Amino acid sequence: MGNHLKGCGCRRCRAGMHTKSGGTTVQKIVRRIRRATKQMLRRGEEPPPTQSLEYTD
Repeated sequence: MGNHLKGCGCRRCRAGMHTKSGGTTVQKIVRRIRRATKQMLRRGEEPPPTQSLEYTD
């Protein structure tokens, strides 16, 4: 499976993902998406193939 997170590919955002606050932001988004996907699957709905990340810069 490919990457299910869609984010900005600019240099500042990519570098921001490796900071403490940026990494925390990404972790929270991943958990939120995972939780929502599991709930949708339990209800019998099809989850979206990709989700967008917030800016991390």
